Amino acid sequence: MIDWHAAATVLAGLTAEGAGLARRVSAAVAAAPRFQNKAFDLAPAPLMVRADRVEAHARDLEAYVALLESAVEAYRADPEVRAYIALDPAEEAASLAPHHLPSTVRVCRIDGYPALPDGRVVVLENNADSPAGTMFTGRINAVIDDLVEAPLAAAGLGICKLPLDKGAPLLERFLEDYRLWGGTNPDPVLAVLQEDGKANVESVEMAAAYTALGTRTLVVDPRAVEFRDGAAWAGDTRIDLCWNKINTVYWRRLTADHPDLLPRWVAAIEARAILHLNPFPARYVAESKRTLALVREPRFAHHFTEDERALAERLLPWASKLEPGKQVLFEGTARDLRDLLMERPQDWVLKEPYDIRGDGVTIGRDTDHVTWIAKIEQGFAEGNIAQRYVPPLTYPILTDPATGTCVPMKVSLDTFVFGGRFIGFGAKASNNERVNVFQGGRKLAVRVAEPRRAAGLASDAA
Repeated sequence: MIDWHAAATVLAGLTAEGAGLARRVSAAVAAAPRFQNKAFDLAPAPLMVRADRVEAHARDLEAYVALLESAVEAYRADPEVRAYIALDPAEEAASLAPHHLPSTVRVCRIDGYPALPDGRVVVLENNADSPAGTMFTGRINAVIDDLVEAPLAAAGLGICKLPLDKGAPLLERFLEDYRLWGGTNPDPVLAVLQEDGKANVESVEMAAAYTALGTRTLVVDPRAVEFRDGAAWAGDTRIDLCWNKINTVYWRRLTADHPDLLPRWVAAIEARAILHLNPFPARYVAESKRTLALVREPRFAHHFTEDERALAERLLPWASKLEPGKQVLFEGTARDLRDLLMERPQDWVLKEPYDIRGDGVTIGRDTDHVTWIAKIEQGFAEGNIAQRYVPPLTYPILTDPATGTCVPMKVSLDTFVFGGRFIGFGAKASNNERVNVFQGGRKLAVRVAEPRRAAGLASDAA
């Protein structure tokens, strides 16, 4: 999947600039709109992806989102699936209530690794509640494109722009979904839901940018929204649709502290007072790490087509929910799941159903024995999942533009799918086992290079 030729071309061209590169990077960052929720050092050399692999990857990840839709349908249809996902009664009611859209997972970021030994992309998890980077990724790409244009052009290459790089794709998705939902206001008002005093930078920037583009956008605490006269109101302003940007971990804490909040919102959504994106089944079912195991569980195979099961087998690591006394078929052999985790902790990752910033992830090879045993016990008590460890490729990261220093780091390759369609890539890089910006990592642009004439034609047609 990685375009090593283009990667080498970019690195050689950038490092040849010497100290001038650092000045260019500083100037580019200073001139750019804000693109960070958490500060990180911008790597001027992007992760380069092979142009001839993008189409097949896009179709696979679109099919993966369709698989998530099938999992949501299985949840609706089968009480045993609902017991497996194990939501509380209010969350289950929210996940079963109608949302009046043609599908559930409207905006999604699917995180994966280009894995050893061959760089094949393996999906680790999906962010189907309110993924970060939906606006900032395009801004990072624009900064990087200006920096790498010259070295690519010297090699006869140009950047092939993807839909994520053009216009305001998230806002366009929201407005299209509003029309699909049946919204009739020609100038709908959008609310970005965040708790008072806790709005991240991307949410604030989103409100300013979308308002400037003609769609009035407010950052609103969901507790402050009132439902009256068949509509949703923030003070005296009627709200037509909302992007619930509160991560599910924090959302669950908020609804636990305010038991009337979720039922009140569900009733309003059912009454079509407001369009809520993503719908609650995406937030609670598709987002749950248990769904990563659900699609691989033999007892639920009948809910998925042969092609869907094959896709899960190909894209996802082996995974299973931790259930007391569970026997699993692993590599053709019947095994006790607890014994499997105890014997080779370096081969396993434990994941809580919902987490943020990697805090709910325990990597066996990065954990001491006492903690690992405790996490196994916690996992069986809480119904967490075990997922086979995926070793990521390392990629040269230009960490010091002034000296040209490059450090090999583990990298992710993340895919954005809006409305069931691929729109672009994101990535992260880190020397830590948890490749996460909030765990010592950094964001990384992902670019696709083609011969200049082909890149120009593709950009014009996209």
